[in-house]
Amino acid sequence: MRLKMIVAAALYVAASLCGCNADQRPATLTSLDQPPRAHHTQLFDERVEQVCDGVYVAIGYGLANSIMVVVDQGKVIIDTTESVESAQRIKEEFDRIEPGPVKAIIYTHTHPDHVLGCSVFHEPGVPIWAHLRAPEMLNDQFASLGATLRYRGSKQFGEALSPELVENNGIGPRIKLDSGPVPPIIYPTDTFTGIKQLEIGGVRFELHEAPGETVDQLFVWLPQQRVLIPGDNIYMAFPNLYSTRGVSPRPVRGWIDSLDRMRALQPDYLVPCHTSPLAGRERIARTLTVYRDAISFVHDSVIRMANLGRSPDDMARDIALPPHLANDPYLAQIYGKVSWSVRGIYDGYLGWFDGNPTNLGRLHPSQSAERLLPLLGGSAALIEQIELSLDAGDFQWTAQLADILLAAEPDNSAARKAKAEALWQLGLQEHNTNARCYLLSSALELRGDFKAPGSPKIDAQTVRDLPAEVILRTFPERLRPEKTAQVYKTICFEFLDTGEQYTFIIRRGVGELRRGLSDEFDLKFIATEPNFKAFVIGDLSPATALATGRVKVEGGLSELVAFSSYLSS
Repeated sequence: MRLKMIVAAALYVAASLCGCNADQRPATLTSLDQPPRAHHTQLFDERVEQVCDGVYVAIGYGLANSIMVVVDQGKVIIDTTESVESAQRIKEEFDRIEPGPVKAIIYTHTHPDHVLGCSVFHEPGVPIWAHLRAPEMLNDQFASLGATLRYRGSKQFGEALSPELVENNGIGPRIKLDSGPVPPIIYPTDTFTGIKQLEIGGVRFELHEAPGETVDQLFVWLPQQRVLIPGDNIYMAFPNLYSTRGVSPRPVRGWIDSLDRMRALQPDYLVPCHTSPLAGRERIARTLTVYRDAISFVHDSVIRMANLGRSPDDMARDIALPPHLANDPYLAQIYGKVSWSVRGIYDGYLGWFDGNPTNLGRLHPSQSAERLLPLLGGSAALIEQIELSLDAGDFQWTAQLADILLAAEPDNSAARKAKAEALWQLGLQEHNTNARCYLLSSALELRGDFKAPGSPKIDAQTVRDLPAEVILRTFPERLRPEKTAQVYKTICFEFLDTGEQYTFIIRRGVGELRRGLSDEFDLKFIATEPNFKAFVIGDLSPATALATGRVKVEGGLSELVAFSSYLSS
């Protein structure tokens, strides 16, 4: 068995590492008179900026920023970037400014680009603060949908594209996988809901629950310095109310409320966890207001049009930000996109059905294509229309026509070539970095030039803090139907170091995990959690596990081998 799918989702936001060294620089807080460009790479030059007395932000080392607050005899770290290599370089810069120990770590949320560098800063006994739902979100991200998130994420962030095609990822520098194994996934030690007030080294911290980009989002308020650290609920780009890599519905109403609570604090400094900080109470108040207004406008337009019976296709076509918002530098659609947000909001409230009864039983695209092809004159005639559309520069229509033919004839080389060229041209014209990367990457894939992301490297440190239950809960999703269609088996797991006990039941292709041990079983797996993890990731073979006594089984080696064959890697 392998655990690679379990942690694959971690890597979709791992950031690229630039080759230059960062010098500590004085603050160069962003002016609202500097509109962002599609390739505003200079915003992500590696640097540490001093925001105000005792507050520093590291920008450009990874996709996300890392923030240091100096306290008596040490420091507090807010977010840790997405790789050990990036975090180590940031730590060196922070240590030059304040060599004292880390007194606490705060996760603004648990997206991998904010937490996977934690092992560099964390020492035993150092508290890690996060929202109450952070462990749940970590479990969700590092299990279940890892493979598709990894694949789609590699396209969204353009990992296979040259630097000339993708200079940055809109809210940070270009991403790139960490060169070593996936860093340790370190869970928070302390969680909260509502508001949590802390005093660390003579500095007051307020942690505020702030759903928005994630349900475990928080913002940090430093009342003495009047510094607001908003997490990912604002950055210098239109927000990702929906992400092309795939996300569950985001709490958009909660996002608006969170921004309103930030506005009420009237901060003097704003330090986003992506892009550059801002200074000045009036400037920040205006920025927070236009940001919440843009989100509110899109959200309320979807609700209003849904109540008028309009379809999501209508909404995606017709909803646009008013000029005073569309032209604001903090709302350039270089990361999130209004049309994607419209569809995400609609789906979050009303689901996939658009109200058209035809779509309740819509034919598969291959069935539709088989019926359409004769009406269009057959494959040759459709290819001719596809090429005419391509020559005319009607690239979106070219791709859609090609999809009809490819649905009927998936290996049609002329259609694949035309679609690849159409997607390539659409990508070159695209202002939004996520759309650009996805289009260009998909074109490469159709041409056979796309380098799909490999399996992530996983070692014992990666899964050191991952609960065994999280691994076990992936087993039902990993059952192979062709191997288990007629299988009835009960497998027990007993962990000697933690006392945890579980029963996994296979019932004709369906898996069920229960807490506790069944009185009757076909196989009982007895080990410590570290040895269980070593077995699952492949560091410990069945024969070695039994021969060394690191794993004991009741039921025999043949049952253990059979069970391993039931699970996909």
